[in-house]
Amino acid sequence: MKQKYWLWIVPTGLMLLFVFLGILPRLAIHKELQAAVEAEENRIPQVNVITVTRIEDSTYLSLPGQIQPYRETGLFARTDGYLKSRLVDIGSEVRAGQLLATIDAPELDQELMRAKAEQKLAESNLERSRSVALVGAVAQQDLDSRNATYEINTAIVRRLEALQKLQEIRAPFAGVITTRNVEIGAMMNTGTSLPLFTLAQTDTLRVLIDVPQSYYRSIHIGQPVHVTVPELPDQVFNGTVIRTSGVLRPESRTLLTEVVIPNLARDLMSGLYGQVSFRIKPSTAPIVIPANTLVIKPEGPQVAVVGPDQLIRYRPIEIGKDYGTAVEVIRGLVGDEKIVTNPADYLQEGQLVQFAAALVKK
Repeated sequence: MKQKYWLWIVPTGLMLLFVFLGILPRLAIHKELQAAVEAEENRIPQVNVITVTRIEDSTYLSLPGQIQPYRETGLFARTDGYLKSRLVDIGSEVRAGQLLATIDAPELDQELMRAKAEQKLAESNLERSRSVALVGAVAQQDLDSRNATYEINTAIVRRLEALQKLQEIRAPFAGVITTRNVEIGAMMNTGTSLPLFTLAQTDTLRVLIDVPQSYYRSIHIGQPVHVTVPELPDQVFNGTVIRTSGVLRPESRTLLTEVVIPNLARDLMSGLYGQVSFRIKPSTAPIVIPANTLVIKPEGPQVAVVGPDQLIRYRPIEIGKDYGTAVEVIRGLVGDEKIVTNPADYLQEGQLVQFAAALVKK
């Protein structure tokens, strides 16, 4: 009987020991895991967001142009004769008003001498008539005639003296002589179409550019530009838009634009080909977002937008320029939206979220 009792109590004890040492701890662990899962399911996920803003972006429009002198003119003979002296040659830098050449016009000189003699005679006759003391000794008509003769001779002398001054060829402005077409002794003729010299102002240069129709609204008077030339790759020259034609050329649909470049150091030469870069600002500032806010799905790129109700809404977007760490958004966002950075895969449409401790990054 006693032996049967031990045969029954031993298995029962072993069973109870198995329950306490094996099953009960496992049940406790399972309960804890289940509670943790339920807590995790009920926990509101935290997300980091940024506020979408528009940025002031700009691009550069580069157009070709030929560099020209700011002013350039041909100097012609304004009186007939022979070139008496030439004081400058090509490459000569001259001042405003500087004497460049003289013309010998002997016929003009003789005509001036004769006119001065006639003027002196007319003046003498007029003075004798005026010096007569007896009233009525000289008729008023005779006095008026001699006075008119003197005035006419004076006008002739002044005209010839003015023509004589034209025998001197002077620089109308400071610049450089770029061409010379005469030698000493050459006959000068006022009717010739070939200038004696060509004078160019090169301390300031200008560039004429044809701006396409699509950019004409971006060009403004006073707008700064950058000018580069292939022969000077390490130099950038600053210029300014000083005028435009105000109308588009009908044959090319372009706006003629003039840019001025200071050239006091004479680093640039007239005739060089250059590239003129205009800084163009878009009419509407673009939206640029970090690349880590993108959610790539089969239907296209999206972003996770957190609305005022703290719910996730996935919004499709259209991407423009790719800057590597950021992208331009052409469509899908208007600005001021809050979008999630590094959105997790578990975030679902319509899911309630809360902002992380960092809150909103602007």
